[in-house]
Amino acid sequence: MDHVLNLWLRRLHDPQVAGLVLALTLGILVLFFFGQALAPYFTALVIAYLLEGIIRTLQRMHSPRLLAVLLVFGLFLLMLTLLLFVLLPHLTVELARVSNEMPSITETFKRLSRQLTESARGFLNPEQIENMLLFLVDNSQEWVAKSITFVLRGVPGLISVALYLFLVPFLVFFFMKDKDLLLGAFSRYLPAQRGLLDRVLREVKAGVGGYIHGKFWEMLLLGISSYVAFAVIEFRYAFLVGVLTGLSVLIPFLGLAVVAVPVVVLGIFQWGVTWEAANPFIIYAVLQIIDGNIVAPMILGETVHVHPTTIILAVLLFGSLWGVLGVFFAVPLVVLVKSVLEAILPPNARADAGNNG
Repeated sequence: MDHVLNLWLRRLHDPQVAGLVLALTLGILVLFFFGQALAPYFTALVIAYLLEGIIRTLQRMHSPRLLAVLLVFGLFLLMLTLLLFVLLPHLTVELARVSNEMPSITETFKRLSRQLTESARGFLNPEQIENMLLFLVDNSQEWVAKSITFVLRGVPGLISVALYLFLVPFLVFFFMKDKDLLLGAFSRYLPAQRGLLDRVLREVKAGVGGYIHGKFWEMLLLGISSYVAFAVIEFRYAFLVGVLTGLSVLIPFLGLAVVAVPVVVLGIFQWGVTWEAANPFIIYAVLQIIDGNIVAPMILGETVHVHPTTIILAVLLFGSLWGVLGVFFAVPLVVLVKSVLEAILPPNARADAGNNG
């Protein structure tokens, strides 16, 4: 332990390492205290980064950058308009319908709990089973309300929404248009000798950039395919569950289990306890298996080398701090911290940690 501590102290005498530690500490403090206030800024950065790939493609086709930026920004505004005035109202209608049907859903599962209790009579204690099932059913509405409240914590109020709708497109445009100018201005405040920082930035760009791009396409493909599959079997809640299935990839591991609950509950509510009621869950399970074993590895590749337990811990931590935005940025933040720690951690300490792990 003393040996590792001495190595750390010697590493901190390196100006580049000390500067990197200071930058990481300041970044964490800024995110902790001003994360919600800076959410539009980070959102615009992510969107501009996603759109930069299209701009580079147009530039390779000999399009001037300004023209490419204007074309891509116009496409972004078109997609934003469709999201706000087509998809979002439809999703709101679906959520309102499910909310109105919650008493009927609750009553349906109370009836099923009584039937299960009667079926288990003679094998298990029927009173304990009935009490447990009724407890789950009676508290389902409260759990749903708490889940919606958690999601809405990441959604700003009405005035903030107006600010988002103005600020985010404004920032996205100038991040794309003045990319080189902004990067040049930022680099002037960095030390002349920044080989270590450049290496960390390259690793972060490869890891975080690949993750953001990959998750965007994974979410889009899974959401569309699940909506089509649910619509084919005439699932009344195809659009709502399709959106939830697409969004489930943003919450690693936990999202899969959380979205499975409404799939099962709404399927039983529509068809009762029949084989048809299992179809939505079967489709959901098949799509998740295909996504987890084929689509995600193909799209994401080896961009994120972080243990699943660390990812879950980060999702819970940042989700409790910043709601939906914290959940989305959890993995990129972990990759950033991991890259910085690997850069400043003494090589001997890394070897010891690897041997102990």
